[in-house]
Amino acid sequence: MDIKTIATYLKDLFATFMVLVMMIVPFGNKGVEYTAENPEDLITSFVAVSDIHVETNNPTPYQNLSDVLHGIKAGQDISTVVYTGDNVMNGQVLEDFFFYSAVRAVKPAEHNLVLTGNHDLGNSNGDYEKLREKFIFNNAFYLGNQIEADYYYRVIDGCYMIMLTSEDTTTWDFRMSEEQFAWLESVLKEADAVDAPVFVFNHYPLRYLKDNDPSRLANLLKEYNTELFIHGHIHDELGADNFYNSYGIDCINLPRCTEAVDYEAGDGIVVEVYEDEVVVRARNFVKGEWIEDFRYTY
Repeated sequence: MDIKTIATYLKDLFATFMVLVMMIVPFGNKGVEYTAENPEDLITSFVAVSDIHVETNNPTPYQNLSDVLHGIKAGQDISTVVYTGDNVMNGQVLEDFFFYSAVRAVKPAEHNLVLTGNHDLGNSNGDYEKLREKFIFNNAFYLGNQIEADYYYRVIDGCYMIMLTSEDTTTWDFRMSEEQFAWLESVLKEADAVDAPVFVFNHYPLRYLKDNDPSRLANLLKEYNTELFIHGHIHDELGADNFYNSYGIDCINLPRCTEAVDYEAGDGIVVEVYEDEVVVRARNFVKGEWIEDFRYTY
């Protein structure tokens, strides 16, 4: 039996194991279906959640993740889920196994796009290059998402979904190399050439960019008409301040999705892309309910 066959066998075994685990985990409203506001005119619809923090010695985030994934999957129009970092607590292999296997087993959408956060990269400890290589491997092994770097993009239903990352494990701030800046500009030019909607995702808010003026990144995003910059990291309770403008860019600050301390777990957003507007609606995926106070049009 060759290495490729063994890897495929183990991957399927892991997925089967996770299905069995999830069958005994108590779920919330995993069957509550939801649709876009205007399905007939919808170009694409995606979900963004953040700061799941799966941890080996704490079952709560994992159990809530199970509910969240099934809650997302109930969406009738969802093509993509973006997990904007801090998916695990300490960057450990076993934590990665729990997170990625859960996503693989449930498969809440056709496309599952994962970013790194400071916790995924060892929480200010560890070798960046080794953790980066592990992240690239996990995406390919568990999700079949072949990426060459920890920053990457996908074109889904004509929309450019751009994933940025911090290239430093020694800080909780956001650090971009000149190589990543050049790469981003090339992708934005590509999107501009076909007049495609652009959505940029990062674990960190724009203002956390270090070693560069945040306005440099913001000006680049504005030049190419970026629709939204979506991030996590702050763990703020969902409120009006989570939908804000920074350096001239419309931003959304996602709350911690699981095991929130001062608010209910399960909050995220559904983004609906239409010809002339983008509609963002907040939803609690554990309870299977729209959060009516937070609906925004861009």
